[in-house]
Formats: sequence, C-alpha cells, structure tokens
Amino acid sequence: MDVTRRELLGTMPAAIAGAWALTGHGLSASRQGGAGGSGGLVPSRLGVQLYTVRDQLKTLDATLGAIKAAGFDEVETLRPILADLPPLLKKHGLTAPSGHFDASLVLDVGPMSRGGLPAGYTFETAVAQAKAVDMKFFTVAYLMAEDRKSIDDYKRHADKMNEAGRRCQAAGLQFAYHHHSFEFVKYGAETGWDVLVSRLDSDLVALEVDVFWLAAAGLDPAATITRLGPRVKLVHLKDRAAGPPELDELKVAKTAFKEVGSGTLDFPRILRACKDVGVQHYFVEQDHVPADPLASLKQSVTYLRSMKS
Repeated sequence: MDVTRRELLGTMPAAIAGAWALTGHGLSASRQGGAGGSGGLVPSRLGVQLYTVRDQLKTLDATLGAIKAAGFDEVETLRPILADLPPLLKKHGLTAPSGHFDASLVLDVGPMSRGGLPAGYTFETAVAQAKAVDMKFFTVAYLMAEDRKSIDDYKRHADKMNEAGRRCQAAGLQFAYHHHSFEFVKYGAETGWDVLVSRLDSDLVALEVDVFWLAAAGLDPAATITRLGPRVKLVHLKDRAAGPPELDELKVAKTAFKEVGSGTLDFPRILRACKDVGVQHYFVEQDHVPADPLASLKQSVTYLRSMKS
C-alpha cells in the first residue's frame, strides 16, 4: 500500500494508538549529543515528517517509539492524527512544532480540496488541536491542480495566506506554506512561486522549503535558501537521484526519492545555508521508499549525524 498525500488528507480516519512491538529495524538510540559530529552544521534536534510513515500510522504508538529510538526528537504531524497525539508525544519524549493542514481550512479552493475534511471540522478545530500539542507552525502543504490553473489563482492564494497568517497570529501560531515543484511552472513570464514570494507578507507567512522539490524544479537548493533568507523557518531534508527537472510532481518517479546522503544534493552546503538564515526546524521526509520507511529514516539520520562541517 502506498498512500498519496492527497489520499491521506482526504480519507484517513484518526489513527488508532495501539501497543505494537516493532522489531527488525535496527532502530537503536544512536543519536549523538549536542550537534553531532558536524561542528554545529546539523542541529541537535532533528524531526520527521510523518507522511514518511503514513502506512504505519494505525500503529501510531509503536511508530512514534521507533522514530524516537532512531534518533529524532520532533515530528511534523498530519491533520488526521492530531487528536491522538498529545499523550503519545509525551510518552515518547517527542514534540510536534509543525503540522500539515488542508488548504481548504484557510483558502478559497475547489470541490476536490473542500471534500477532504470531516464534517464540522473548521479552522478553529484545527487551531485547538494544534495548541493541544504546543504546535508553533500551522502549515499548508499542497494545492490541488484545479486550484493552480493560472497566475491569478496564485495571487488569490497569496492574499488568503496573508489573511490566514493574521488569523494564526491571533491564535498564537505562525502560518507557513510548503511548496512542491509545480509552483515553478511558468504562466507567461511569471511562475506561481514568483507571485507567492513577492506577494506574501514575510511577517505573516513563513516558508517551509523542501530541498528535493527545489532540485526537481531545476533550482539550486542552497542558493535558493540563501536568497529567501530568514523567511525560511522550516526545511524538509530528502535526497534526489540524478535526472532532469520535472515540474509535474505526479510524474516524478518514486525511485527519484533518496535517503539523505545517497543522492545528488550537496547537504553540507544546504545545511550551511539553513544555519545562516536561521532555519528553526529540520524534518527528514521520504515520500517513497522501496521497503521499510523506518529503516529509510534511520539511514538518513545516521548520515546527518556523521557529517563533518
């Protein structure tokens, strides 16, 4: 089973927290203290975007335990499991500084986006659940194809994101936007990303940069992070196999996604850029893995902790 982000947001019920003994993953507590072996290049606290383990979320208790044992201290959660998280985060010594939420909670979007939320689930519901886990960042992570057909769509979304930023600030949260590669499609002379970067209020909307999707769009991740500067508060770390750019995220081969350190991206340079601009939270994510996602996460964190500055 390989659930897409769209399917997960649209159909997944609240995860059932259960006790389950996980074996065979080699997930011992191997995290080094402080900043690891990188001279401060790698932060002492690393996180996991839980989309990586979407097929293991029905055994949420054990999965969070395995994530902690692998050497992570933070998770970036998903809206469908938020109600189950508070006691389990405390149990496993994890925090959830960010969560991914449906665009329809804050944007004017089409029927496909609006259909994913449970009946009666509102922005206020989401805020209450976010506050229950001491979340800092309320992040919108995806725009459906029907909601990005023109440059005017992006202008409309940017204005609504600024409004969402004000609403989040009033609730004690920071609104953020996570991109893919489709934002870099050109509409005439402009891309959707051009509109977002120019139109978003940097005080109201933070950016979550995904280094894989920047590379997939043909951009230099480190240079892009440096150019965006302190607007980048969150980052997704994943590696990419060699290959030409691809702006249609649905056409990206599953084999293009690689564990950190096993692909083509220059992570020492990327992490230096992140440190220089003041990135606050780093989440390892693996959209697709050939076998065990927990073993994949362990491979990435082992590489990161072994890096030299």
